[in-house]
Amino acid sequence: MTQLHLAVGPATLGVAALLLAGCATSASNRGGALEQLHLFDASGAARFSLYYSCAGQVVSETELCWVPSKYFSLWANERHIVLTELTNPAAFDAKNGGGPATQPSRTDAGMDYRVLVRFAPFVTASYTSENTGMGGFVPPKVGYQADMYVYATADGRLVAQSDYHHKTDAPFKADSVPYIKAGVRAIVAALDPAYAPVGDSGTVPCAERPGRSAQGCGERTDTRH
Repeated sequence: MTQLHLAVGPATLGVAALLLAGCATSASNRGGALEQLHLFDASGAARFSLYYSCAGQVVSETELCWVPSKYFSLWANERHIVLTELTNPAAFDAKNGGGPATQPSRTDAGMDYRVLVRFAPFVTASYTSENTGMGGFVPPKVGYQADMYVYATADGRLVAQSDYHHKTDAPFKADSVPYIKAGVRAIVAALDPAYAPVGDSGTVPCAERPGRSAQGCGERTDTRH
């Protein structure tokens, strides 16, 4: 009999935070093109508009899309970046300079670049198996996959492309939210290295969590397997 154990958003464990702090994001920035674009002008104003979509392969992953929605929005508001969240990933028109098929012109007005981000949370449950003859505990895995494309608005040419991904074992019943938030941080750091929100940490307070991600938040959890 196989038992599944998955925590989409219960209590944040201290050990989870420690593991997260030591985890590095794998990133591919082809040719270092991103750093050469100067996405902010001398006055600190953004020279790009940002479009992003978020979807997981299963419902429990897609439910975590509130994390990039929240933290991309906070960053965009603080840095005065034009941000468009697309609920349908298919709205990206890869053959038309990467812009969304519906309204690229309004949000791109006056911008030099159009940045597209496809974000995908990744969560798999832990399990113990007694019917394989091997037995044992397999820890949960959590992380993200994000693909970023930068187009010149003048001619729709792709000028930079990067991908960011990280998947790791997590403690039993660990909180998945800080791991997903780390993915947002990686993208923001690549686009805006000067951004440093005051007092920010990997944890997310219970009061800021919607729906199921707030269930059990703040309760003590036994981390023994």
